[in-house]
Amino acid sequence: MTSPVGSAPTPKERRPKQEQDPASEEVVEVAPGVLRMQLPIFMPGLGHVNMYGLVDDRGIAVVDPGLPGPRSWRAIQKRLKTGGFRLEDVHTVIVTHSHPDHFGGAGRIAKETGAELITHSAFATFRTSAGEARRRASLSEEDAARLELEAAAAAQYLDLGPDDDRLLDPLRADEDDLDRTAASVAWAPETPWGGTKHVRPSVAKRLMFRALRLLYAPPNPTRRVRHGEMLQLAGREWAAVHTPGHTLDHLCLYDPEHGVLLSGDHVLPSITPHVSGVGNGADSLKSYLDTLDLVAQLDGVSLGLPAHGHPFADVPGRVEAIKEHHHERMEEIQALSQSLGPATVVDISHELFPERHWGAMAESETFAHLEHLVADGKAERWREDDMLVYRVASG
Repeated sequence: MTSPVGSAPTPKERRPKQEQDPASEEVVEVAPGVLRMQLPIFMPGLGHVNMYGLVDDRGIAVVDPGLPGPRSWRAIQKRLKTGGFRLEDVHTVIVTHSHPDHFGGAGRIAKETGAELITHSAFATFRTSAGEARRRASLSEEDAARLELEAAAAAQYLDLGPDDDRLLDPLRADEDDLDRTAASVAWAPETPWGGTKHVRPSVAKRLMFRALRLLYAPPNPTRRVRHGEMLQLAGREWAAVHTPGHTLDHLCLYDPEHGVLLSGDHVLPSITPHVSGVGNGADSLKSYLDTLDLVAQLDGVSLGLPAHGHPFADVPGRVEAIKEHHHERMEEIQALSQSLGPATVVDISHELFPERHWGAMAESETFAHLEHLVADGKAERWREDDMLVYRVASG
């Protein structure tokens, strides 16, 4: 789920973005054996989600099959038919990350067709308890050793140096981080910075959620992959690329034969993806910036296929533009800190974002930037009356 909250609040950024275009009924081949099928969604700042179809001699695999609900379900079936496929031709469903506009139809497709359902190993939805999230985040010695081997293999495949630890950093978490995450799941009573509380849904909405769970099966992955694992899709090998930052479990897929990157919400063509400071590791912005570099440096990458918006050719160029946005945001926070003096996340977020964006998402992204500055030794923080207070160094 992407939000314009992640974009700089300037007149230029407020112009309509291509990610806001309504879903087209066209089915277009955007790369060899890859069909783009747009599904309608109803979320602030977004008009569609791209469900990609990866065609092979077994049928079709689909990536990010939209929101739950009857309108999206009808659109899935209609787009498949336009592309020359039936629902029963779907043999695999891939979900790039744990936002409902990406996983909404996955469980139902898998249930009705028996399709394999693939996610990153950290994938979890609103049904995952805090205890389960903690269990998944904690690595046993055996899992840690396995991860080291996987990262080494991935580093060799991606042509990274032996001392490059970017593949491991995003999965590192300490107990304080896990405590913050467990206390900050949806509808939790508090946020780690002491700001806006999550609002508990009304009785009517809770009943609606319950009905949706009964009518539309939640995604239950049959295969969880880690960074560097290879998948056979569209008649060729694709590499799983773990790209945390937008979410901890974000997964991109890379086709080295044709230079195609299925970028999910990690790299979007005109909107800057939201980076959450909650549930994303101790320094989610570092993870995001590092893995932006990771996808930009993929050997031969030449075409980005995003979850929202149109295909784009210059993946490294778009990465640089997104990184520049975040560097400018940190400079802006530094200037605000000099003006405001010691300030809370809420105070700073109200200066960074227009009032229509105030709330938990703006605060979460502000928190992510401030925590990155703390980790980088450029800011300090302390707690006053259950609120975190930050001061950013000058210069």
